[in-house]
Amino acid sequence: MKKLSLILSLSLLCFSALQLSAQCTDGRYTGTPYGQTMSTVHGYGTGTKYDGSTQSLDMDIYQPTGDNYAYRPLMVLAFGGSFTTGLRQSPDIVQICQEFAKSGMVCVSIDYRLGTLNSADSCMYQAVIRGIQDMNAAIRYFYKDAQTVNQYHIDTTQIFCGGTSAGAFIGLNKGYFKIDPQFFSRPIPNDLINSMLSLGGPDAGNTGSPGYNSNIKGIIDLCGAVLDSLWIQPGDPILIGVHGTADGTVPYYYDSIGGLTDIKKRFFGGGNIIDRFHHMGLSDLTDSIYTFYGADHAPFVLPIPLIPPASLYMDTTLKLLHNYLGRNITCDSRMLPSGINDIGGNVFVSAFPNPSETSMTIISHDPKDMLIQVVALDGRVVETVDMPAYSTQQIRRDVSYAPGMYLVNYLDATGSAKLKTDKVTFY
Repeated sequence: MKKLSLILSLSLLCFSALQLSAQCTDGRYTGTPYGQTMSTVHGYGTGTKYDGSTQSLDMDIYQPTGDNYAYRPLMVLAFGGSFTTGLRQSPDIVQICQEFAKSGMVCVSIDYRLGTLNSADSCMYQAVIRGIQDMNAAIRYFYKDAQTVNQYHIDTTQIFCGGTSAGAFIGLNKGYFKIDPQFFSRPIPNDLINSMLSLGGPDAGNTGSPGYNSNIKGIIDLCGAVLDSLWIQPGDPILIGVHGTADGTVPYYYDSIGGLTDIKKRFFGGGNIIDRFHHMGLSDLTDSIYTFYGADHAPFVLPIPLIPPASLYMDTTLKLLHNYLGRNITCDSRMLPSGINDIGGNVFVSAFPNPSETSMTIISHDPKDMLIQVVALDGRVVETVDMPAYSTQQIRRDVSYAPGMYLVNYLDATGSAKLKTDKVTFY
């Protein structure tokens, strides 16, 4: 194992060298150059629980303050608790969200449906599937936002998801899910098939923002396991994780004896995932699991995360995440236009419908002649239109208007003074 870990580390160092050109040099993602703020979205989705009741799902969104970037990576995390207990305010998840909001990411802690009817295997599979459905709903929420009002400025090509323990189960089994028999190292469990049929599968879109994407770039695996390590294939999402070798709750290695009475021990843990990466060939290695030798389950969590040794494990986990994410997030330095906060102004114009799929009508009830300037969030001026007093103009989505949010600047007739700025969205 030590030899493998050394080879793994050397391989990661080589991969890191190849990625340096994409790494930010201003402290983003590797440090914490910003402040952070948190807000709660109520009802990002709804879903039917194990007992037939309906649950409305909330999420806490942590954002950086003091940055002005047009595109931000997103991290969506779920708490631990064996799918039966836990809260999105779990201290370990809150600490990670606050840390990476201050690094420049948007970080989210989600609710997901808890509870199982009994301890049968089918109930455990159903709990995992419900968790994946709820994770997908949260991710779709941000795809929808990016394609409509763009409140959070998410770069949808740089979304990571996962969490601690059960949350890591959700991330791993979402990211690597396969149902084709060729991707199973053993017969497909009938209970899994029946659970999928009863719930509509992990991609069922009825829990929130249906019709939008839920693709991810990478997985945050903090002491989780995947149903079958053969699910992990070249080209799948990248991964950063930690796992303890003495984990008695989610074993580091598949445990066939313990699995006779506990389905979680029939999943493949961090040691199996490392072996799978190694089997696929170190030359293609883009993923990593850091091993906590001798550590039990999720050693960075309660009861006292701020006192050693838990604080030391958390410190190491945060450093690993910073290092890995800093290496694998493409540095996008496009800024929001400086006038993005200048919404308002004492001129009487309006654009509708907003958002729109094809065109918007702009009506002026103002006695001044103006210029309309449509600006993309990267600062590119898409279109400039004369706006005489008391007139009506249209802006149409054509090849210049990709889906997303734009700023409409209303300038004086000479184009030298900005009178008002509106946000508009084409989807």
